[in-house]
Amino acid sequence: MSYGSSGSAAPAEEKRHHAPLSGKDTDFYYNGLEDGQLLIQKCDACGTLRNPPSPGCGACSSMDWSPHALTGTGTIYSYTVHYHPPLPGFASPHPIAVAEFEGVRVVGAMDGTEPAAMAIGKPVTIEFTRRGEAAGFRFKLA
Repeated sequence: MSYGSSGSAAPAEEKRHHAPLSGKDTDFYYNGLEDGQLLIQKCDACGTLRNPPSPGCGACSSMDWSPHALTGTGTIYSYTVHYHPPLPGFASPHPIAVAEFEGVRVVGAMDGTEPAAMAIGKPVTIEFTRRGEAAGFRFKLA
């Protein structure tokens, strides 16, 4: 589905999520999480994948894009372990990774992973979860 020059979906598809952020450049992402997909933007003009979402393509300046689902295995590009302050809904320590999928980097929680198991280059998969009413995802070591 092309999101056209405005980068927004048809009104009937705009918001099916309970995320705290909503807008024409982000609703597709949160709706994808509701459907068990981790979506990023793909430029309709040049095919460049981009994350985080933006109104226009940084490579060719096109405003036309379509959602693209990331699947399969990525690799940890970087990571950190959050200790303080405590985050509601997360145990401490709380590992967070920047993982690379298809040349695009995505930040995600790795709750449930021992911090000592984290390492750059390790393979990860996407696991979908709920955090309260909102759909979410986390990375798990593959």
